[in-house]
Amino acid sequence: MEKSRKQRRVYGSIAESMIDREGKPVIPGQEPVYDEPEKEVAQEPVQEPVQEEVVQEPVQEEVVEEVAQEEVAEEAAATMDEEQAEIEVAPEIAAAIEEDKEPKIIAKTFAMKMLEADEVLQDRYDELKNYALRFKKLKSRISRKFDSINKGRLQFVKLCVTGKTLKLYLNMDINSVDSKFHCKDMMDKKTYVTVPVLLRIKSGRAVKYAKILIDQAAEFHGLVENKKFQEVDAMALIEESLKNGDDVEALENTALTEDVENAEAVEAVEVSENAETVGDAE
Repeated sequence: MEKSRKQRRVYGSIAESMIDREGKPVIPGQEPVYDEPEKEVAQEPVQEPVQEEVVQEPVQEEVVEEVAQEEVAEEAAATMDEEQAEIEVAPEIAAAIEEDKEPKIIAKTFAMKMLEADEVLQDRYDELKNYALRFKKLKSRISRKFDSINKGRLQFVKLCVTGKTLKLYLNMDINSVDSKFHCKDMMDKKTYVTVPVLLRIKSGRAVKYAKILIDQAAEFHGLVENKKFQEVDAMALIEESLKNGDDVEALENTALTEDVENAEAVEAVEVSENAETVGDAE
């Protein structure tokens, strides 16, 4: 019994000595096998993708200049088209140009322009003509360029048309005219030497200004209002002048008519100046 106990102790110590470091039993005659520890793999840092910088190429100056030149060319072409659209060529002139002949240019007279004018301009013309004619001994005469209202050799006022504007010329001193009327001094023009104050009439307010200036000019020349004055139909007189050929005759004798009017106007001014000189000498 004691022997067996000793054997168990020996065998137990031997068994205990035959366990490896990992706690596994070791078989006699075999070398213990140990598991190799796993090697830690170093993780490489993840590189973020580099964004490519977008480089904006500078706009070439040549391209900008070409675009600017094209825009200028388009504007110029549009302007030329508008100007050509505004130019009216009479059929006779166009035919003469095609035949390579010198065209006979026929300018529109005052009466022709008035007939082609809109109703508003015609009404203003009729209103101002009657307003100026209401003074005694005044008469109206339609020439190529004007409707002149005179008293003998005294040129009182003149009316003419340019485009859509009615123009009133008055025989008065520009220095006596209020600046609010925006009149223009035409004294340096030979044709308007006796009617140097120009008022352009484009609105109802301008019509009121024209009446004020007509009254001032009449007062300056000592004209007396005719209480029995009967208004005339200004446009009917225009049509009548064209039917009778007065307008054509005025067109053919334009140079002679204007020369006579200018000569009379200059003569009247010289007489007036001489009278003032004599008065001062006395």
